[in-house]
Amino acid sequence: MLSDKVLAAYNKQITAELYASNLYLAMGAYFDALAYRGFGHWLRVQSEEERGHALRIIDIVVDRGGDVDIQSIEATSARFESPVAVFEQVLAQEREVTRMFHDLSNLAEQESDHTTLAELEWFLLEQVEEERVAGDILKEVRRVQDNLSGMLVLDRELAGRAAGNNQQPVAP
Repeated sequence: MLSDKVLAAYNKQITAELYASNLYLAMGAYFDALAYRGFGHWLRVQSEEERGHALRIIDIVVDRGGDVDIQSIEATSARFESPVAVFEQVLAQEREVTRMFHDLSNLAEQESDHTTLAELEWFLLEQVEEERVAGDILKEVRRVQDNLSGMLVLDRELAGRAAGNNQQPVAP
């Protein structure tokens, strides 16, 4: 059984994951409008991955007898300043999600909820990868942002991301 505090934190995490999914979908639309379909594809896959995280947490809550309470998802826009600004926001979003998982883990420890601690291990390790990949793409976009050929090469690389694969692109 989940404590009320842990249940509330799980529900907050579900909402955060769904927000991230919507945000990445909007970012993908931004790149699609710029005809950078590879960037758009990568972000759509990322959107689905975040939705998958929300579903995984929903399953945890239901399996443990809790009530899922999805809050309103904050609106997102497909207007961004630049490709660099998009990936700065991707990295900031991943860092925020990591912080939330750490907070949830700390709460589970305070509540002596060892099952939640075990369940969160996967998410915490996943966030290490999420931050690394977002940071690597940001570095590459910064490197090639003023070079159309470089952006097109990176776009082609990101187009190769398969669903469920948070692959790191190769530097152009």
